[in-house]
Amino acid sequence: MSRRVRPSARAVLVDEDRVLLNHLRHERVGDFYEFPGGGIRPGEGLREAVKRETREETGYAVDVHELLWVRDYIAANHAFADLNPPGFHAVDLLFRCTLAGPAVAEPHEADNYQVGVEWVDGERLAHLRLAPGALTPALQAFLKDRTVLRPIYLGDVS
Repeated sequence: MSRRVRPSARAVLVDEDRVLLNHLRHERVGDFYEFPGGGIRPGEGLREAVKRETREETGYAVDVHELLWVRDYIAANHAFADLNPPGFHAVDLLFRCTLAGPAVAEPHEADNYQVGVEWVDGERLAHLRLAPGALTPALQAFLKDRTVLRPIYLGDVS
């Protein structure tokens, strides 16, 4: 049986020294945070997917800019493996985004386990369980001076 890799487009939505994250909670793994975004629909471009997913999950309209990071997520290799179907593999493409205006609506298609949306500053990032946590130092550096730490391709990191 062949398994498909799921492409996922995500927003690194930065406003001054803070980033917008989805707050998720699961009874077995507790609280964690993720970048807004998700699966790309057939025939949908990456930028369109980021815009759609961000509006659905956060209520914000965004302008999508350059690609910052690429991450493999092979669920079987990670702590959240049991939250995904067997064999789940996603490739996350994380784009720098800016607000296109104030929140235009309430989130209306929250991710599984999503309990809220939060603006998080760089200092607080170190105390959150970010998925992927390997991006915490890169994200802190980016918030501080907009430096993108290399490599852009992160591999299968948690």
